[in-house]
Amino acid sequence: MSSLLTPEKLVDALSLGALYALIAVGYTMVYGIIRLINFAHGEVFMLGAFWALLIVGMDEPTGVNIFVALVPSMLMCAAVGMNVDWTTYLPLRRRLPRSDALSILSLGLLGIGAIFYKLTGDAAHVWYSDGAHTAIGWGVIGLLPIVIFALALGEKLEWLGRSLGRVASDRLSALITAIGMSLILQTLAQLIWGAEPRAFPEASLPAFLNESVFSIFGARVAGKELVIWVAAIVIMVLLQLLVTRTKIGTAMRACSMDQKTAALMGISVDSVIAFTFVIGSAMAAIAGVLYAVKVGGSISFRMGYYQGLIAFAAAVLGGIGNIKGAMLGGVLIGFVQGFSGGGNFSLPFVVMILVLLIMPRGILGEPQATRA
Repeated sequence: MSSLLTPEKLVDALSLGALYALIAVGYTMVYGIIRLINFAHGEVFMLGAFWALLIVGMDEPTGVNIFVALVPSMLMCAAVGMNVDWTTYLPLRRRLPRSDALSILSLGLLGIGAIFYKLTGDAAHVWYSDGAHTAIGWGVIGLLPIVIFALALGEKLEWLGRSLGRVASDRLSALITAIGMSLILQTLAQLIWGAEPRAFPEASLPAFLNESVFSIFGARVAGKELVIWVAAIVIMVLLQLLVTRTKIGTAMRACSMDQKTAALMGISVDSVIAFTFVIGSAMAAIAGVLYAVKVGGSISFRMGYYQGLIAFAAAVLGGIGNIKGAMLGGVLIGFVQGFSGGGNFSLPFVVMILVLLIMPRGILGEPQATRA
């Protein structure tokens, strides 16, 4: 027992819990508003790490600091989050044929571009080569998602026309769509960057992360662990202030209670949902970069699948749809993973099931009000 409850494992558990909480909040924010489990959220976590890796240098270090690369990575993931909502989930909520056709076309072009990008050269070297390969690389990795983002933004501002009404799609359709989008993003990442795991170059990591060691209550804490804790605390506080103290936060809470009533009060429900995807995706990008820094690599097209499912278990454990519950669930799952050695993939789900047997709505989950 003494070997199990060591200060080092406590530090590792707290760091994992903070990262899982950042991912779980993205799941729970989307579910709280549209009652949809966005299984593509784990892939956004993966893309955040990959885009930061591209900026700091995949094979040849560019000299860019990892924290500088974090900002454009967050912006790209925020764009992906809105694109995922626009191309896959929005057509399940409302009728707008012109926008739907463009969203399907954009998603198809992204897939065709990625396949062509892979077939015309080695993805590990195309990014640094000259000529057509560089143009294709920028088109797939940068330009095309930005174009899709612009189209999605245009739809939100009703440049593509007004909606013809709402679509009463069932939850099974939305669930299958979410799983499909998760597989699409995984496949695109594999086509573009290959299946070989990668790591951030040492030149991009400040010496503080690995070389600095602090003693906190007798536990030795590396600089990277401290950065994870501070980042998680600051982000969670800012998110809580956003939800409780701002106009958009009020709109988010109104939409989570009743979308129809919120729309009658003048709230653009689709815009609020898009904003929720943007915020959750930006947080996933931060978690993806910090996770890769913590484990020293393992940036691969599959990294979002496993960590995303564990974070989903954390969101359900804390109470899906409850932001504070997602934070608590992330920390608890982090402790389970940390003290079990981190390699047991099934243990978090065992804990989740046991808790749900006692508290079916999760630890902080609240029963939904029955509307007349």
